[in-house]
Amino acid sequence: MRLTISPSDQVLKQYSNALGHLGERDGHKALARAVNRTTNTVHSRVVRAVAKQSSIPTRIVRDQVKKHTVRPGGMGTLEGIVYARGNPISLKEFRARQFSYGVKAKVWGKQTRFEGMFIFAGTYRSGKHVGNGHVFQRKGGYSSKSGRNNAIEKQFGPAVPTEIVRNEAKDEFERTVQHMLPQRVQHELARLLP
Repeated sequence: MRLTISPSDQVLKQYSNALGHLGERDGHKALARAVNRTTNTVHSRVVRAVAKQSSIPTRIVRDQVKKHTVRPGGMGTLEGIVYARGNPISLKEFRARQFSYGVKAKVWGKQTRFEGMFIFAGTYRSGKHVGNGHVFQRKGGYSSKSGRNNAIEKQFGPAVPTEIVRNEAKDEFERTVQHMLPQRVQHELARLLP
């Protein structure tokens, strides 16, 4: 998933006189600095918002949410990008604990019950992990020898690339770009104008 920050036609039109006065190279430099500052701020705010809304640990979100900024000295495209890569996160990372009914983990900001899932082998009190503390659930089908289902499947929670374009993270992105980018363009132009 990619979220792109670039100066809109409205921003360019609003500051067209100042950009014309500065010339192409200095105008590009001012816009690049504004886009980069906005991209850096959006990146930090989106990381916090994704961690808060999904309960994915911040360290994991920070590892999976990346950014690309503009090279201020060059004449490249005026575009900052905030994007995320990654797979759904194991329920283990959501402070999963086993109880008699299954597993409880904090996902999407609240404690959630996952009935029939397990962390420990045997009984819920055994303390012997099936797979390094990950959460599992039995799949359909039974073994003819033991009369019970031996196939298990690892369980996952939300994924960062999905969460980055939802709810609070999406709103935070749009709010920040809408308010901050025009202010940063004005600030950077004022720095370069005589």
